[in-house]
Amino acid sequence: MPEISARKRIRKKDLTRTRARLLSWFDSQGRALPWRETRDPYRTMVAEVMLQQTQTGRVAPLYQDFLARFPTLDALAHAPAMDVIQAWHGLGYNRRAVELQRAAQRVAGEHGGVFPSNPAALRRMPGLGEYSANAIACFAFDAQVPVVDTNVRRVLARAALGRDAGDVPGDRLGALAAEWLPEGEAYRWNQALMDVGAMLCRVAKPLCPKCPLRVTCVYHAKGRHRQAPARTRRASEPFEGSRRQARGTIVDHLRRAARKGITVGELHRQMHPEGDGDPAVLVAILTKLESEGLAELSPAARAGSARGLVRLPLRSKPPVGAMADERRGRKRR
Repeated sequence: MPEISARKRIRKKDLTRTRARLLSWFDSQGRALPWRETRDPYRTMVAEVMLQQTQTGRVAPLYQDFLARFPTLDALAHAPAMDVIQAWHGLGYNRRAVELQRAAQRVAGEHGGVFPSNPAALRRMPGLGEYSANAIACFAFDAQVPVVDTNVRRVLARAALGRDAGDVPGDRLGALAAEWLPEGEAYRWNQALMDVGAMLCRVAKPLCPKCPLRVTCVYHAKGRHRQAPARTRRASEPFEGSRRQARGTIVDHLRRAARKGITVGELHRQMHPEGDGDPAVLVAILTKLESEGLAELSPAARAGSARGLVRLPLRSKPPVGAMADERRGRKRR
């Protein structure tokens, strides 16, 4: 029962002061990030899609470059898909570029260029799952909703429950995030929790002496910060030699080929200079990339001919089925 009583103590007696300490810390120590300089929903959406599964340090410079190339919603919505995929270079998970443009086209075409402001409507946009929809609603429209990424889950699980996030059901953490959300302060509060998780409440060797939540943190009170965190082992495909690596390599080759494209045979030679590799596997990957809007194949290429031409798509095609980025999991911030 010690965990329950500790949580009640935080909720009833100290949560107001805990919130005040965290918000005060954020005002003086929070990160200066380019997407925090705007409340524009388009720019916020670009940042949130880029931050899916990509670290902040990689996103920051590319975010500015992308917006310089596509400064408005209409500019992105009406750009050649090829140009959007080219501009995504360096961010990985290239399908997000296609989904981002499709979301811009949906706002421009179905909403008259006016972003919906509530999370439920935003979740219906291509590429926007629950997290991204809440983030855009909060950071662009000041919606009073929790924004729970990997860092926030870790901070809340530790501070309130004295446990690692992997040991706490997601719905319980969601309820906890809503409970701890201070009225009228969702923007600052969500950003503050993200920053504590990214800067101080790290997976290993958290910097507890600097943390504004230390005074009431159950994890710290139990001394668990001194222990090595338990890591959940996940069976995953090695990246080297994987289909995911092949997909990224293919898109990079298509970027270099630009509008003229490249034949299936030449692409296979570039990817397998030693003569190994099955051309049928390459064609299967290319066909999948085409279905996702990341490639454009001539009929001959689709049939497996070495002379068939492949290139980045000129136009964005309607998505096939629902695309929910966050069901695939993400490493964030």
